[in-house]
Amino acid sequence: MNYAIFLHSHSLFWLLAVISFFVAMTLYNRGKQKPGKIVHMILRLLYLLLLGTGITMIIMNTWWGSIVKGILAFWLIFTMELLASRTAKGTLTPKTKQLFWIQFIIAVVVVIYFGYFVN
Repeated sequence: MNYAIFLHSHSLFWLLAVISFFVAMTLYNRGKQKPGKIVHMILRLLYLLLLGTGITMIIMNTWWGSIVKGILAFWLIFTMELLASRTAKGTLTPKTKQLFWIQFIIAVVVVIYFGYFVN
């Protein structure tokens, strides 16, 4: 199998996931639960595609950096899902909302750094 195919599809899935995440968050914050839930389900499908392509790339390129990238990406996906699902349910307090957003920003920066600058 060609590693580049998985790499480019994985990058595309990340782009689509981040866009879907912000669209879902915007819809939830504007009180549009049904469209938000639809976009959130699409986001969950993208999580599965991300995990599939990411695990395949780890198997194809077994290196400690790839494993660290996978763990960091899983942390980012976990943070995105927590923010989206708790926003949908309305269970985020201002304090936890701030902490989750800080965690999200840190995770994005670390994942981008490891994804593009650590070989």
